[in-house]
Amino acid sequence: MSVFPRYTGVLIVIVALSFAMASAVQPARAQTPRLEALVAEALDRSPALQAARQRRDAAEHRRPQVTSYPDPALSYTRWLSSPETRVGPQRNVLAFGQTIPYPGKLSLRGDMSGEETAVETAGIQSIARDIAYEVKSVYYDLYRVDRSLRILEDYLVLLETFTAAAEEKYATGSGSQADVLKSHVEASEILKQRITLEGERSALSARLNGVLSRSSDTPVDPVAVIDTTRYAQPESVVVERALAVRQELDGADARIRRNELGVRLARLANRPDFMVQGSYITVPKIGDHPASDAGKDAFGVMLSVNLPVFRSRTRAEVQEAMARVEESRYARQRIRDAVAAEVAGAYGRLSHSGRALDVYEQGLIVQAENSVLATLAAYQTGQMDFLDLLDAERMVLRTRLGYVAETANYRKYLSQLERAAGGSLP
Repeated sequence: MSVFPRYTGVLIVIVALSFAMASAVQPARAQTPRLEALVAEALDRSPALQAARQRRDAAEHRRPQVTSYPDPALSYTRWLSSPETRVGPQRNVLAFGQTIPYPGKLSLRGDMSGEETAVETAGIQSIARDIAYEVKSVYYDLYRVDRSLRILEDYLVLLETFTAAAEEKYATGSGSQADVLKSHVEASEILKQRITLEGERSALSARLNGVLSRSSDTPVDPVAVIDTTRYAQPESVVVERALAVRQELDGADARIRRNELGVRLARLANRPDFMVQGSYITVPKIGDHPASDAGKDAFGVMLSVNLPVFRSRTRAEVQEAMARVEESRYARQRIRDAVAAEVAGAYGRLSHSGRALDVYEQGLIVQAENSVLATLAAYQTGQMDFLDLLDAERMVLRTRLGYVAETANYRKYLSQLERAAGGSLP
């Protein structure tokens, strides 16, 4: 019976761990500033986001290119064999011409370029949203791993106490060697599990550093606490918000507007463009020319238009543009359906995870720990053996690890729902 006082310490450890787990289920009411800082750092350093911004800037610089008149033409002619006119031979001809597109063509091209810029802007917002989701997903996985490692460390301390008790009982002849061996095997299994988690943490750290555009070996501090508040808005509200603000739909709308402008531009293809040209002609005075205005330089103005007489080509342009409008509308409908399905899937996973957490918080954890206390009491009185006690404590371990994993999953599913809703929830 000399070993039983040791179990008083074991009981204290179990109760302390129970209190620790009970405090862990209390919801944190605000998002940890550290996660927000990581998201901000990722958005600031992301090469993908910088590249998207450059594409948007490039699209903005396209508008003045497509709305400007074509470069004017300046020509010079030197007659080698001068044509004779009434006032004398022509020697030099200097001409300046400007093409003027039909009214409305340039403005439509500019408006189409503006919609291209809107597409790129939506792309920037989409990339930023996905980067934030990636950071959060890795962050919550790190919480799961770090919290699980802490639980395993506590369990190893408990196993040391159990092992010492089993060894003392074996030494006094009141216990069996199998109890000692089983305790050592259990410790080895936990060490193996810890090694697996440490390897997973290394991979997650490298993944987070990649998202943050850091060196892959940059240390990542443990994640000890996360927000555990629940989301309570109905699915219909989230779907409504997603369909109103989702970046891919904004981009699709911009493409539809661009293609509709393209139809209007194609219909102007059968309108003529204009060419205005002014000419200055030098006429030298030669000898005693009888004309009173001999040697007087000449000026001329020319107006020309192109004749879009091949209507089959212009009709084909209009039909092509109209087909692109229909294609972009169908593409938007496909995106809309995908967004609604994505929200429904994320909301369903979140709801199932919330119900699983309810099971843990409303009885499973306490029931498992009470089972250990009952088994410990029975073991002290000889009504149960050491393996029963070990199995009961193993059940508590699985429960705690399962609760931590489900807590992390809930936050990941909530992040998925945020992404599906466009980056934030109503």
